Amino acid sequence: MQGLIQVYLSTLTKVKTLPSNALIIVAHGSRKESSNAEVMELGTKVKPLVDAHYDVVKTAFLEFAKPSLEESIIASVKEGVTHIVILPYFLASGNHVTRDIPAVVEQMEIIYPEVKIELKEHLGSAEGMVSLLSSMAL
Repeated sequence: MQGLIQVYLSTLTKVKTLPSNALIIVAHGSRKESSNAEVMELGTKVKPLVDAHYDVVKTAFLEFAKPSLEESIIASVKEGVTHIVILPYFLASGNHVTRDIPAVVEQMEIIYPEVKIELKEHLGSAEGMVSLLSSMAL
């Protein structure tokens, strides 16, 4: 009996829990691969800072690079994520921020109604942006 209990307990420790929250940092994308690599590196650096809130951190691109926003959302859903936060890594609210990203979110919400997809404001709208620019200029 004790051996059976040990086997049962060892299988419990091997069971992985599915991730429930994902952060996707979406950027424009560039023909210059090193620019895309910077965004991916940013995602890697952000991950340990947001670990308490997000099980998964991914990056995505709208043009010129992979993965696309759609691909990152689909990959997150396949990993078992049930709540996705999209953070647009854009300084201004141009067409990508006001039209393209919301359209992708709307389309993915239709395809995956069981997943909550939350679209945050773009980076340039952050309150700390003025302080950041000021400190960098001095």
